[in-house]
Amino acid sequence: MADRNGSSTAIASFCIITLVYIGQEKWKRHKRRHRRSHNNNSSSSSTDQQHGTVSTRGESLLTPTLPYIMDYLKCLQDHCDPYTNPKGHIPLCMSENKLIIELVALRLMQIETASRAFSDSTVYCYNNTLGLPGPREAVAYFLAKHFMFPEQRDMSFREALNFIQPDHVAFGSGAASLLSHLALSLAEEGDAVLIPAPYYAAFDADLNIIAGCIAVPVHSSNPSIGPTPDDLENAATLAELKGLRVRLLLITNPNNPLGTIYPPELMKSAIDWARSRNMHTIVDEIYALSTHDDNDGGFESVLRTLNNDLGTDVHHVWALSKDFGASGLRIGTLYSKNQRLLSSIANLNIFSGVSHPMQMIVSEMLTDDHFIYGFLENSRQRIRYSYELCIARLDEMVIPYIPAKAGIFVYADFSSLLPEQTAEGEARFSSLLLEAGRIIMTPGSAQHDKKPGMFRICYCFVNPEVLEMAMQRLDRIVGKIRRWHWDNLNAESLTDIL
Repeated sequence: MADRNGSSTAIASFCIITLVYIGQEKWKRHKRRHRRSHNNNSSSSSTDQQHGTVSTRGESLLTPTLPYIMDYLKCLQDHCDPYTNPKGHIPLCMSENKLIIELVALRLMQIETASRAFSDSTVYCYNNTLGLPGPREAVAYFLAKHFMFPEQRDMSFREALNFIQPDHVAFGSGAASLLSHLALSLAEEGDAVLIPAPYYAAFDADLNIIAGCIAVPVHSSNPSIGPTPDDLENAATLAELKGLRVRLLLITNPNNPLGTIYPPELMKSAIDWARSRNMHTIVDEIYALSTHDDNDGGFESVLRTLNNDLGTDVHHVWALSKDFGASGLRIGTLYSKNQRLLSSIANLNIFSGVSHPMQMIVSEMLTDDHFIYGFLENSRQRIRYSYELCIARLDEMVIPYIPAKAGIFVYADFSSLLPEQTAEGEARFSSLLLEAGRIIMTPGSAQHDKKPGMFRICYCFVNPEVLEMAMQRLDRIVGKIRRWHWDNLNAESLTDIL
């Protein structure tokens, strides 16, 4: 009995000593963590005092919407001018048509245009957030005349509104805003949006920042032709294996960055596939009027392909940012026959609508047939001139590219010049362009291209004279790489680029 009591006492003493030791160690670790936390907080506090604080949600918004945006902004600070700054930076990564800005500006600056916009008392008051009645009618007229029936130049205003009802039209502060609203209204957080790849780099952010949707690239054996139903099904299956619900299909036609045009039968088959899965289809036709040929280069709007039978599951997006070189105006349009969706967009537009005076000004331009037809022809000629200048230089460099039928860019293959066939190799080539040539192009990796070395060249962002300078620099860099190879490239071998 005594031995049992002694043994119990020893065990109890051991447990007490152990607990005390553990408690002391925990206290020491707590003090160390407290000191580290205090130091980190002090450092964080110092940073906060300099830059301010935001919420966790705010932190998630700090990532740039375009991976190359900082390099682009750097270019703008030292922009090339043939006469005053010939060695400046030349950004060829931004899809804007600066060749036509003065044409649009001259039309919008007409005194009577601004006078009518600001003399109408309705522009100063609250109204339907989808848009004022007159401007919605103007967009309906424009869509009927230039998207549904481009061959009917003599179509009257009344006839046009018989085909496109203004009640199905909505304004939004740019196509990006409307795409975000569509994703928020048609899908749930975490749902997947299928997009044929390669695709516009900002789509990821457009669909995710507010709506929380996940962009899923649809890869195909020949991206220029477009996705087949099998390609779409394979992408959907892979997304579902990752636990995603596939809810939306987003197609840009004409395509960005390829500059190709999807034929009507492909568009129809893609929409039929989406409908077989009870999905919504968003058709972004933001480059519809930037075709290179007078006959629209074979482009046919989905409005015509479906004979305007969109149902409640096909939604059409367009904006002034590309065809009219007016991304700064922040004016996009949505055409949908889904009334519940439009009611949702109306509420969201409280935060992202288009100002009434701008609606009035733009609507007057869109209904000015004499101006529009002359402008579009002039625009095609300028686009085509710069495109041919660009591809002529690429041909001289023996750089393959995808022949474009529309858009304001060309997609070129620089893979043979990479130090290695990886994303890192592509990044090194991009850095060389920026550092040695002061040029920036849109890398394929940012557009979800699986092949390293593909780059989008936005040849309408600068005038032909500056474009020629950019292509000369690019030619010299290509020549240096082929002559010296990457192992021998240095400051001495990279002279005479600028």
